[in-house]
Amino acid sequence: MRPTPGRHALFALLVGLLLSPLTGTPVAAQVRSETPAGAVQGIVRSRGDGAIVVSAEVRRIGSTTRVRSDDQGRFTIAARVGDTLHVRVLGFREARIALTAANITTELRVELEPLATVLPVFTTTMGQRVIRASDSPRSVTVLDRKEIDAVAAVSANQLLRLLPGMQELPAPPSKTSISIRGFDDSRVLVLVDGEPVAGSLIESRDIGRLSTVATERIEVTKGPSSVEFGSDALGGVINIVQAAPTKPLTFDGLLRQGGLGREEATLGMSQTVGRVGYRVNGGWRQSDRVTGYSATGSTFNRIFDLRSDLRVALSERWTARLDVQGSQERQRFPLDANFNGFIDNRGAQGFAEVQGPALGGRVRARAFQQRFEYQYRQSREMLPIRGSADSLEQQERQGRYLLAYSRAAGAHAIDAGVQHSRRTLIAPTKVTGDSAKEEITEVFARDSWTLGDLLLTAGARHTSSTLWGSTTNPSVGLAWQTTPALRLRGNVARGFRAPGFKEIRYTFFNPAGGYEIIGNPSLRPESSVSGSVGGTWAPSTAASLDVEVYRNDVKDLVDWSFRGNNAAGFQQYANVNVARARTQGIETNARVTVLGTEVTTGYDYLRARNLLTGLPLSRRATHTARLRVSRGFDVLSGLLTDLSVRYTGGAPLIGIPSGAPITGPFSTEQGVVGRQGALLSVDTQLRLQLTGTTELAFGGNNLLGQRPTLWTPAFDRQIFVGLHMRWSAQ
Repeated sequence: MRPTPGRHALFALLVGLLLSPLTGTPVAAQVRSETPAGAVQGIVRSRGDGAIVVSAEVRRIGSTTRVRSDDQGRFTIAARVGDTLHVRVLGFREARIALTAANITTELRVELEPLATVLPVFTTTMGQRVIRASDSPRSVTVLDRKEIDAVAAVSANQLLRLLPGMQELPAPPSKTSISIRGFDDSRVLVLVDGEPVAGSLIESRDIGRLSTVATERIEVTKGPSSVEFGSDALGGVINIVQAAPTKPLTFDGLLRQGGLGREEATLGMSQTVGRVGYRVNGGWRQSDRVTGYSATGSTFNRIFDLRSDLRVALSERWTARLDVQGSQERQRFPLDANFNGFIDNRGAQGFAEVQGPALGGRVRARAFQQRFEYQYRQSREMLPIRGSADSLEQQERQGRYLLAYSRAAGAHAIDAGVQHSRRTLIAPTKVTGDSAKEEITEVFARDSWTLGDLLLTAGARHTSSTLWGSTTNPSVGLAWQTTPALRLRGNVARGFRAPGFKEIRYTFFNPAGGYEIIGNPSLRPESSVSGSVGGTWAPSTAASLDVEVYRNDVKDLVDWSFRGNNAAGFQQYANVNVARARTQGIETNARVTVLGTEVTTGYDYLRARNLLTGLPLSRRATHTARLRVSRGFDVLSGLLTDLSVRYTGGAPLIGIPSGAPITGPFSTEQGVVGRQGALLSVDTQLRLQLTGTTELAFGGNNLLGQRPTLWTPAFDRQIFVGLHMRWSAQ
């Protein structure tokens, strides 16, 4: 293991944060104690969603007495009948409450109205704590269940590719990847409920594999987010959040069928009985299209999903959660005129979590386990042949253990914690000894400090690995509510991507191609520095405009380097830290509601370049835009219409330089070999509520039937029909 200077000092700093006194008296301690005479207890919530509001300042007018709400939204303040309380917090309209005998006999309930500049959405931050978007200076987009249903998205890529600044890119041989502001694949961290998706150790990431079954929302954080989530978050983070169990007994089912072999079905049940809530959902989907191929009769993709969630209220303040999910996938795609390739993936993961009050704040402990199996085979037929091709099964195993602490102390909201991970890759004949192991320890801390109309955030994460060494990554941010209608923000952060097992320990040999790629144990983590400045103007809840300028510089990118010929005469390449890249641009989003019609538009200008070669990054379109129009009509029990227009501009195709191990139609001395054509995709859906429990849907994707030149992700016109049934015992 490499030396990790500063590791013990950082750990000591973390312990100090947890145990040392903080400025201000913890409000949680006040709430637990007996309420003194002449004191008022209350709770602060958001109007509309009813969610608690943390660190709201409560002041008695005419005095200097003031307190703040704790991590449960509660406060205790010295006041009597006839006094007036003034309540304020960043992102909400101020409120004045006159105390009467009626409203102080029980817990005083304060409801604050959110400002239009901050959407009433939530996002996950470090330590798996869920916060309001108003509590973060980052650029966060949250796609809720309403938008998932509006585009009939059964997998995450079908929804994410619609957003400006995000592009769907191929990841050979049969995967699809989402690029965020120019960075994709292993440089975009993809999570489910804050935990990594399976396949990352074998470099088998596939955003198209991720189902939206039981999904409540999808959070997209743009820009480096290593302070919050650790490695791989150079471009950003995609976090798929599952829905909590419903209160009444609820059954939910969906059937959908369409062109290109599209067939889908889901079934779910959810309920809360007393202190126990549960949810079980299953899904199946298949199509005869696989990313990168349009060969009918040969391509095929089928996925089974199972997700379950159990939540228990152990007491009034302590809760526990058990989440288990699994999936099985088969992909078939043509290799040449005679053979088909087959990839079979099987994955399972789950976590157990408990959280509750401790040390004047809140503690969360979580244990996560994951297993993933990958197998590649070939055949001349429609089913794989046992023992064909490279049929040795590869496996990955991960265990993560988190202990996190959060505390509202005066104007500060403190987050701190430690996380330990154990990762194992089993790859017979490809890794020395057939397997490789890694242990990772991470320590993190962040403070969010509210100063009137200003929100200041500062944090850092130190990561130490037995495989590649250590790195420390800080971030700072600022949000300023200049007026109720205008909010400005800025953020500077450092991110990193740790070199993976394949890059350090893996050996890949291709005798037909005449080359082999070997691992490099001296690789350093890729690192990036990102800055963004933006603002939101919202004169009312019916209209808003958001603009952000961004830049992300990445160095030490891992790339191949020719090392000469081996003893057998084959070309040999090694992974080295050689490349540098920069992405920069401007992103705009606007929303307006007029006469019951909601219109949202967005545009992103992106300039993405490889600083080593001076060439643009391959397939990164300079211009992306989206227009969405949604409206409801009073027909039968209700008719909902959604229209989405997505534009992805033309993009350069950058070939592999001559002499590199991969050859093909894009190889060239000059690097630039052509342009991927622009895509204008029109999608629509009509949803008619037949009864209180049944909804009929009819829609189409890519109605113009566009197939741009050299556009690799398989895309064609597709018409579909669906039936959604939902019954609730209310």
